[in-house]
Amino acid sequence: MPYLARVNPKYFAAIHQCAAQKDYRYYLNAIHIESHPKGGVVLCATNGHFLGAIHDPDGWIAPGMQSVLVASVSKRLLSACLARRGPDGEPPAVLWVAEKYSLLSSIEDAADEPELFGEHTHLTERTELIDGRFPDWRRVVPSQRQPFTGQFPCVNGEYLEVFNRIGVMLSGQKRFGGGGMYLESSAENAAIIVRFNSSELIERFLGVVMPLKGDGVKSILPGWAMPEAPPTDSKAA
Repeated sequence: MPYLARVNPKYFAAIHQCAAQKDYRYYLNAIHIESHPKGGVVLCATNGHFLGAIHDPDGWIAPGMQSVLVASVSKRLLSACLARRGPDGEPPAVLWVAEKYSLLSSIEDAADEPELFGEHTHLTERTELIDGRFPDWRRVVPSQRQPFTGQFPCVNGEYLEVFNRIGVMLSGQKRFGGGGMYLESSAENAAIIVRFNSSELIERFLGVVMPLKGDGVKSILPGWAMPEAPPTDSKAA
């Protein structure tokens, strides 16, 4: 069975964190792998409220195909993608995707397709492709910086926790989720852009969070934390 795509396994496992779980919109439970016009592929997943996308410059998709949509995969495969070493003592290097299964290999040279149960095959597991249309994630991403004077949008903290976990996965650094995150928005109710403070990831990873509706805050601090007004001296007439 011919392979249809190959990607960085660490990227695959990290982006999977953004996929929906058991959503009736089945395409949101999957990872979208699409070719990039400047080379490589882009991996993207979303639950409809936030998304993660990453450019894999060494990724590949079969000629004649624009994208593949990989259905939800097992925890065992995701764990193997993040393992430091596999059965052969080497770290996982490439995740190969076929129509009915995926194969994790430690061989970095992609010139030859790996053997199904070869010496350097870490795991071969049944996976499925989805015949569906993935959302056009670029429609919600602002392309230009537009400073605004209003309040920063209200954010679902659970999604920031997911991005923190992704930062650790991609960088291998637990401190500050891989170095910390930049958050930026162009308006009070606009999408929030997430990027990692990492020389390797700053131009490779993109996160997007849709804002929550909030009541707004009238002052930068709650009333009890506001500094007291200095007393005014009054002199008797």
